[in-house]
Amino acid sequence: MASTRRMELEHMSHYDRPDIPPRISHRHLSQGLAVITLVLVLTVTLQVNDFLGKRPGLPWLQLVAMIGSLLLMTPLLFSLTKRSSLSASPPFWFAAHVLASMAGFVFVSLHVAAGRLLSMPGILYVLLLFLIYQGIVARVFLSRQFSRQFGSREASFTLTTTTTRHELAGIIAAKTHLLKSLDPQADEALFSPNLKHAAAHPLLTLNYARLAARESRLVGARRRAGRALSLWRRLHILVALLFVFGIVVHVLTVIFFAGYVAGDDAIYWWHLATWGGHT
Repeated sequence: MASTRRMELEHMSHYDRPDIPPRISHRHLSQGLAVITLVLVLTVTLQVNDFLGKRPGLPWLQLVAMIGSLLLMTPLLFSLTKRSSLSASPPFWFAAHVLASMAGFVFVSLHVAAGRLLSMPGILYVLLLFLIYQGIVARVFLSRQFSRQFGSREASFTLTTTTTRHELAGIIAAKTHLLKSLDPQADEALFSPNLKHAAAHPLLTLNYARLAARESRLVGARRRAGRALSLWRRLHILVALLFVFGIVVHVLTVIFFAGYVAGDDAIYWWHLATWGGHT
């Protein structure tokens, strides 16, 4: 079944897919995890011993924080390019996503080492730690487990009842019909809607996504993958959105509401406005 092959490729780890060469091995990801842990230990040590004087807004530390924040926006670009037709090499963007996140973490850790963990920026740092650890652990362990499961079990795509087979055939026929208007040149077996389709044909894209979700439920892809693997990606995206929102709020606050952030202390960092200060 053509649609079955498409779903198998979609759910495989890109390390195990025959049509996409790997860019970062699991060994390299594990080494990256060790580096992140070392940076975390050093950050806590610097903060506890007050080596940087509890002044995270010093010019060089503010610059470091800005560089780190920009690097941490790369995963957002990865998410956008993956869901659009802008990237011909998803593995490249995945590699950029991982490497930029790790580099951004190192820069931001210097900024955090001069601040306080028990603060709003400290909470953002904890969210970033969660994203890095959860992302690497899931990629190294869970995705490989899932790809082996798909690649080794012919029964993964066995439909047990005639009714289910007829329902699946109807879904595939409906998807094929939608493709005539959504993307006439696309092959239903390999097609996945992206941002370009959503912008041009929002209703058709939504209907196609609903049909694809029904198809996935019929073949039991998520059920066989296990609850942990089914939920980790959604959790990763949710925490990432919270982190990005928090970063934006933090940057806007220190730059435009410097008076509020400083309270009774002097404003020693670069800023554009002192809104929120005492009058």
